[in-house]
Amino acid sequence: MSQTKRLIQQLSVNLLNMQRARAKAIDFVMIKMPSSFAPIPKERNFVQRQVLGAPPMSLMEFVSALDRIGDDPRPLGVILYFRGFSGSTADLQTMRDAILRLREKGKRALSYAPGYRTLEYFVASACDEILLPPGGMLETTGLLSQQIFLKEGLASIGLEFDSIAISPYKGAADALTRKEPSKQGREQTNWLLDSIFETVIDGIASTRKMKPDEVRYMIDGGLHMGDDALEKGYIDGIMNEEQLIEFLGITKITMWEEADGQILLPERDFSSKYVAVIYGGGMIVDGESAAPPSDMPVPLPFVGGERLGDVTLNQQVRNLMKDPQCGALALYIDSGGGSATASESMASALAEFAKTRPLVVFMGGVAASGGYYIATPAHWIVAQAGTITGSIGVLMGKLVNSDMLHKLHVNAFSYLRGEHADLMTGESPFSKSQRAMMRGSIEHIYAQFLDRVAESRGKTSAEINDIGGGRVWTGAQAMERGLVDELGNLQRAIDKARELAQLPHNAPSVLIRDKGKPIGVQVAEQSPAALLHYAADNIEALTKRAQCIMPFEWRVK
Repeated sequence: MSQTKRLIQQLSVNLLNMQRARAKAIDFVMIKMPSSFAPIPKERNFVQRQVLGAPPMSLMEFVSALDRIGDDPRPLGVILYFRGFSGSTADLQTMRDAILRLREKGKRALSYAPGYRTLEYFVASACDEILLPPGGMLETTGLLSQQIFLKEGLASIGLEFDSIAISPYKGAADALTRKEPSKQGREQTNWLLDSIFETVIDGIASTRKMKPDEVRYMIDGGLHMGDDALEKGYIDGIMNEEQLIEFLGITKITMWEEADGQILLPERDFSSKYVAVIYGGGMIVDGESAAPPSDMPVPLPFVGGERLGDVTLNQQVRNLMKDPQCGALALYIDSGGGSATASESMASALAEFAKTRPLVVFMGGVAASGGYYIATPAHWIVAQAGTITGSIGVLMGKLVNSDMLHKLHVNAFSYLRGEHADLMTGESPFSKSQRAMMRGSIEHIYAQFLDRVAESRGKTSAEINDIGGGRVWTGAQAMERGLVDELGNLQRAIDKARELAQLPHNAPSVLIRDKGKPIGVQVAEQSPAALLHYAADNIEALTKRAQCIMPFEWRVK
């Protein structure tokens, strides 16, 4: 090891020590929870921060905050302040995992809220104590899944959705093509809801030291006012927020916004390679990834949701393949699918990466259809028990608007060259021959999908077909059927990537956001120490391309 590199590493250690030296003593940290979590940190530029303030905490930042509080020897614990919260079952399990890790490190965790619905209570039950203010109550009434079917409503305005699916279980278009659930749709919804409900019941029972039947009794009891909930042991205390300090026997509660600059940063071994983390969320599309302008003061519902584009993800992966410091990739998937061609394109790029370095997939709230397809090159797949996955199947369709145009007295005329030039127009439903063509196309894509999954999971295509055909599973059910390898969270996926790459347990992980910005800059932006180490290993390249490190913003808290 060169003297220069040793010096750089020592400077890295000194930077971390400087950060720690400025930290102040803290008793309890209060985190005011947002109404929902974005999976990864949101970025706001200087102007947006002046107008809108700092972006809300993301799920990744919440987990990091609890891990940092747990690793810092000074804080006594954390208070999670809920004021209405919603999220996927998988995200709620990730939150529970983080709370339980905090408690395992000897810290105390409390939950405080005006009231708790079933899934909020599921998260809160991971804490040591659940608290309510006077007048608060539990609304632990259970889980509800509702489906809306629009076939007759669309017909009333002259619209019809014509679709072809690989099997009745591939029911993504049922809401548009049916007036009630199919037999297979009812069956699938019930097995998903059963699995999620059991996950919630078992989770509450394990951490509240209750029997599953006692949890069901609580849920079937409906509403529980504070005194009744306290008497039955469903909560641990009733008090106003002002009484928390006295209850805890401390002098001050520090808000996370202040504590963030005081809690110690985790130790990382920057002499080793890093684990890259890429987030792939939203509908899969051909082209660039995009997200709605969520920072706008007024919502713009017509803009559409988040999109995961193959051009963006593929370039991110190719950039990582060129960086010798990248030791492994943890891909965070939160997508219900979309374009078959984009899914194949991304799977192909990921497969190239996986030829030389470990690829581990973490499935978030949903990783189904194309979301599962892009997971197939992985060496290891981690999912939460409540993740929605599977949906191995294909669906195609189009919206037929000829009747609506007629009702509006709009006359459309088409001129064709080629017998099936009108295949995807809305002028008419698929003809018999066109339906046969479309059926042949989805069967071809489905066979390709089956082969991808079979090769990935060490099974035959026939075995995958038995659990495929569009069937949707929870993570727990998918693991029973061999579609995932392990139940856990993103941190577990990162740890597995380190393990497969034979990296130290504290090798850094780096969130890769940009497909155009040099990888070294993205690494550096997330840690001053990483910048110094990256410069040490790439001094010649960075000397020639000094502009690469200019965008770096020095963030030492």
